[in-house]
Amino acid sequence: MIFRTEAEINDIVADFQARLPDSDGKPIGAVYCRYSTVHQDSIADQVRSILKDAERQGIFVPRKNVFYDMAVRGYKQERNGLNNLRECLKAGRVSVVMFFATNRLFRKMHRSLQFVEEEIVEAGLRAVFVKSGVDTQDKERWRMLLAFHSMMDEFVVGMYAENIRSAHEGLFAKQLVFGTISYGYRGEAIAGQTTRRGRPRKKLTIDPVTSMIVNRIFTWFCADRISINEIIRRLNDEPTVPLPPRCTSGMWTRLAVKGLLTNTRYRGLWRYGVNETFWISSKDSARQKPRREPLREMQIEELRIVPDDLWFEAQNRLHARGCHRGRRSNDGNPKRRPRILNGILWCPVHDQSLHVGGPFGQSMFCPACRRQKGNQRALFSYLNRQLATKLTCEKLAKLIRSDDSLVARIIDACEREVATLQEPDPDRLTRLRSKVEQISHRIHFVMDNVGDTEADQRESSARLAELRRERAVIQADQASLESNAQKKREIPTEDQVTQMLVDFSQILNDATRIESLSLDNYGHARGIIEQLTGGRIELSQFGESKAQRGWLRGRFILRLLNVAVKNLIGLPATNLDDGIEVTIDYRPPASYDAEAERAREFYDRGMLNKSIARELGCGTAQVVKLLDHAFEKRGEKRPDGRRRRWTVKPQQAATPLYTQLADPVKALWDEGLSVLEIARRQDCSDATIWKALVHWHKSRGLAIPTARDRHEQLVNRVVGMYDLGMTIKDIAATLRFSTRSITLWMQQWHKDRGLEMPDGRT
Repeated sequence: MIFRTEAEINDIVADFQARLPDSDGKPIGAVYCRYSTVHQDSIADQVRSILKDAERQGIFVPRKNVFYDMAVRGYKQERNGLNNLRECLKAGRVSVVMFFATNRLFRKMHRSLQFVEEEIVEAGLRAVFVKSGVDTQDKERWRMLLAFHSMMDEFVVGMYAENIRSAHEGLFAKQLVFGTISYGYRGEAIAGQTTRRGRPRKKLTIDPVTSMIVNRIFTWFCADRISINEIIRRLNDEPTVPLPPRCTSGMWTRLAVKGLLTNTRYRGLWRYGVNETFWISSKDSARQKPRREPLREMQIEELRIVPDDLWFEAQNRLHARGCHRGRRSNDGNPKRRPRILNGILWCPVHDQSLHVGGPFGQSMFCPACRRQKGNQRALFSYLNRQLATKLTCEKLAKLIRSDDSLVARIIDACEREVATLQEPDPDRLTRLRSKVEQISHRIHFVMDNVGDTEADQRESSARLAELRRERAVIQADQASLESNAQKKREIPTEDQVTQMLVDFSQILNDATRIESLSLDNYGHARGIIEQLTGGRIELSQFGESKAQRGWLRGRFILRLLNVAVKNLIGLPATNLDDGIEVTIDYRPPASYDAEAERAREFYDRGMLNKSIARELGCGTAQVVKLLDHAFEKRGEKRPDGRRRRWTVKPQQAATPLYTQLADPVKALWDEGLSVLEIARRQDCSDATIWKALVHWHKSRGLAIPTARDRHEQLVNRVVGMYDLGMTIKDIAATLRFSTRSITLWMQQWHKDRGLEMPDGRT
């Protein structure tokens, strides 16, 4: 379009200059034109009208002084064409600036007045608005006329916006396409109906392909407990997955996935006018802020893609305190720093979740406690993340396995909940709705009173997040009750309950082995721990504030019946049992002695620390601690590792290259090949070949061959081959030596024996 516009302007200006040739004394003018959207194309018409008036007034306009902006809003101050006009004015190349109308300059009244006053009039130049009838030569009236037209321009924009909203609301009520179609839906053409642009009118329907992707994303996030980052990777790894609308990056992003998970349309609740757009003149850009209430809201069940309970479960998890805070690890090995308990461990004194810190980020601490003096800290011990994850999972798995009557109690609780569902308590649903309404009013109050200072705004933001988190939990329970009231529930069998408990226990046991934990099980383990602990483990300090003398104790209420019923029949069960208080001492357990003895056993076998670490699945630093503990328990002192290393065979943690090559090198050696040829074939150095030969003979108690022995062996072989009738040239090619070397060896052999070497020609 820009090339066509340029060509049209060139033709118009050439025709204008043919009728009004340049001559001395004529004022030089500049032209500026603009239109707002890509659906408009009026630059050439504006230029034609302006030049017609310029011809009438005898103003000459060069082609280089025609400036324009295409598809740029009149609110914006920074535009390419307008900036070029400013440079032209500063250079003093013109005396008259001509516009088509006041609304082509700015859509804001104060912007138009400011530009004309400061950029044109104060520079001693003249401004002419052709269709608005404003000319700054009319010094008595131009300000009044410009102000009036600019005010009308700004008023008309607002009027158009209201008309567009009304039209959109009409389309919205008829379930017709009125804007960007959300991912998961498509427009289905209606026969015989068209838009004002002649395009077919379309009705909103569910797209069978992308709606499956929407369901898959919600299932990954809620049921499989997969993180948003992992969902993004899975979507981008599958090239057949369609991209979201208006995607400019060519891939799925966090913003796209999070926007999909929070879209109310997928549960059938369609809203129009949720956000309000307003222009920030100082930033020269538009911003959006949520309205107190949407302009229009409608429940359309035929456009529902996910059930209410699944959608609200996603909101509950989105608003929950995240477990993926902090940057990625520098070494790229997150298994040493498991994030399963991030956001779950809390300091009750400061009501603060523990942060990651310590050497290599392997520990957790209370940031509020660390800002206090040592003797005033409620928690002074650092908590090892691997140890905390292991002990928490082991404790929960043990509690699940140890209760023999648990299966029967779970089945009984399911029967009671299903019976309650058949005779629903209307007061419970009413209470939930009342709570949601109360919290919504408080959210609106905070949004309307964010405060004036930066500190007030931070506090309001934190409070707003807390209220939304609380509302999401209640809305999830409300949606589950409303949807479950219409579903028929079956009592789970004993085998189903047993299998669920076995799965829980297995996932928790797998979580204790971080190095082998898959991403899918990682999310499941995090979800199980959140449910069983209520998402909060409160810590208290025990022991002394000395090295290896203090530890932390975790405490939470375990309501296993509630969790089991919710997972088996999908009901938000509450108060089925009072729960039991569980405590966990986060310190190396008694099994530490057994692990230390196992490390001592490997040590006595002559294994290096690296090999012991590989066997135990830990680091070498942990191996040193285990060995120190084992020796100290027996009243012994661990020998110096540097001296011990020379007595250990082998001294390398990994098998050396010369050891690996010993057998193939010996086979090639027996074939009579030179060391250099063997090295070439094995792609290593000749020194490595000699080491391999030494190792082969030494490991078998045989004499190690020397270079002299090798030479004599080769010479004897050469003589034997010569006696068989082979030529020196053929012998050299076979043994990979030069003919000169073979000749010299033969001459020396015969000389040592007082013989004359035969003539090779005879």
